[in-house]
Amino acid sequence: MTLRGFSRLPLIVTMAVLAGCAGHRTLPAPDRGADAARDGQAANQAYTSGDIPHAAALYESVVAATPDDPNAWFRLGNARFRLQKLDDAGQAYERAIKLRPGYAQALYNLGVVRLKQAQAALVASAQASDPGDGLRSDSSRIVQRLARVGDDVGARNKGNGGAPPFIVEPADER
Repeated sequence: MTLRGFSRLPLIVTMAVLAGCAGHRTLPAPDRGADAARDGQAANQAYTSGDIPHAAALYESVVAATPDDPNAWFRLGNARFRLQKLDDAGQAYERAIKLRPGYAQALYNLGVVRLKQAQAALVASAQASDPGDGLRSDSSRIVQRLARVGDDVGARNKGNGGAPPFIVEPADER
């Protein structure tokens, strides 16, 4: 059978496909916000209990679900800092600051990360330099000065006599 020189079969198949598409129900999108909230609570509990690797993994899922949440990035930065992943911590703090310019706690923690990175680079410089080299003594002297930054306890009373200052914890947020 033809309809003015065309076969009806392609027309029937097309109509059947379109009818099937119209009758197909689309599943609702998963509630990523609720999952992120659950993961955030679990991450906070893991962090508080000292299970930092688990907390970091959960914070990763939180920022994946809510990438515009500066607090989630801040908390991820803290977990990464505790895992001694300074570059990754710095990136998380930078993201928090980008999302919330003037985020004082994230700016502070980013400064602490940069101090730690500077200290590590200067220690490596001193170790790589030859004994008696001026660079070695300069690097060592600056490392000692950076170490004394931790002696300045400040208002937060967190100095430990020789390490750069501590990061601001989420409980310290205002």
